[in-house]
Amino acid sequence: MTDTSRLSWQLLMVGPGIDRITPDIQDKLASLLDLLPATATINVQTDAGYVTVSRDWPSHRMETVDSLVDEIAAAPGITHIALPDDPARDTIAQPASEGQEP
Repeated sequence: MTDTSRLSWQLLMVGPGIDRITPDIQDKLASLLDLLPATATINVQTDAGYVTVSRDWPSHRMETVDSLVDEIAAAPGITHIALPDDPARDTIAQPASEGQEP
């Protein structure tokens, strides 16, 4: 089973069937998301309704992503960087001004 204390994200569950998701099932869902990093959501149908399960990252993580993308885009020779499935972070690299370090 996945040690959820080492994950950089927490489980986010939404839906009317959430009361049917026990702590044991939560651990198993977290393990699935950990083992399948390309999986964005898991949909669980319960007798009380659906539950959509996904990862929820702290906001500072996205600030770090933005900073890293900006640094890569500013590097000499880099003309474009795009992260999969995230058009908001599709960045055209801008050349550094003459005399300035990137």
